[in-house]
Parts: sequence; structure tokens; C-alpha cells
Amino acid sequence: MIRTEQDAREMWCPFTRIGDINLGGVANRPDASTNCLASGCLMWRKIETTAFKLRADTEFKKAGVRLSSDTGYCGLAGKPNDC
Repeated sequence: MIRTEQDAREMWCPFTRIGDINLGGVANRPDASTNCLASGCLMWRKIETTAFKLRADTEFKKAGVRLSSDTGYCGLAGKPNDC
């Protein structure tokens, strides 16, 4: 799913883990510290908005996607169909 970095940082990432030796385990959803890191993650794939200039005026607006200089997607999920 194509997102701005700001939008992505509000989404949970299934690959983050918070460990606590005192509790003897790990958790993956305790708080916002397990959200997406966006460009701070090696899997973040940035989309060059110039390549989508024509589509941005039609398809992306219909889908409610805002393209900006920080638009991208999580590479762990594969390349979105609309890229």
C-alpha cells in the first residue's frame, strides 16, 4: 500500500519486537514504538513522484492516495500493484 512517511509511521509493523528480560519474553504490540519506521527502515521503498505525474491526477486521487516527496511503501510486502 502506498503511503506518505507520516501515514506509514502511524501503522503497526509486524516485524518490530520489544523485549523485556525481566518479564522473560517479547511483545510486538505494546505501544507506538512498534510502528513503522518508514525511511528509517531498510525495507522502505521511496516512490519517485515524477514517474506517476499523470496517474497522480487520476487513479491515485480516486483511491485517496496523496503523492508527495516522501511517498513510498514497505518492501517486505512486495511492490504494490499501483506502482
